[in-house]
Amino acid sequence: DASFDVVTCVVSIDYLIHPIEVLKEVHRVLRPGGKIIISQSNRCFPSKAISMWLQMNDRQHLELINAYLQYAGGFKPREAFDITAEVPGNSYNDPMFIVEAIKEA
Repeated sequence: DASFDVVTCVVSIDYLIHPIEVLKEVHRVLRPGGKIIISQSNRCFPSKAISMWLQMNDRQHLELINAYLQYAGGFKPREAFDITAEVPGNSYNDPMFIVEAIKEA
């Protein structure tokens, strides 16, 4: 309990079938003021992602992650960041986002 400063979940939140329970565990192991960083893109293995995820756009993915954190409880208001790489000539676009949340003290 309360033994980690940071927990990451890298492009895998869309595969969790019990995300709220997982985030409650993250809350348990984070120190007060600790941070969870969740990254997500719109690329996935469709056969492994939860079906709801496949029907959503990028903004809806971020809203869903925010809701997961809200229902897990114990996190300050979240921040989301677009970290999509810029490719010269916009020849390729692979959106990438980060959601950060701090455990309440």
